[in-house]
Amino acid sequence: MNNKMIVKGYKGIMDLDLSSIDPKFHKDVVRQHYEDIKEYKQEQRQRPKRLRYENAMGHAFKILELDRKATEQMRIEANELQRQKDQEREERIKRIQEIKKQWKL
Repeated sequence: MNNKMIVKGYKGIMDLDLSSIDPKFHKDVVRQHYEDIKEYKQEQRQRPKRLRYENAMGHAFKILELDRKATEQMRIEANELQRQKDQEREERIKRIQEIKKQWKL
């Protein structure tokens, strides 16, 4: 996609894609986009810090990252437990085979 057709957004406002908009409306749409960004910034300044986008989203992303790390740790532990069980199973099978060999079964 042509970068000239994308107008950057700002934090809680997504980028504006002009590719599906009639070129005669581009100027108005871009102006409105920048007005929306200006309004968004004013609104964010009026909110308590804990409710501002960057803080709320930062907190949400931190929770997601902690969840991802916990899930990864659980996966590692489950894999290690499975590896230990597999090793014990292989040792039992090996002992049984040795016993069979000794008794010629």
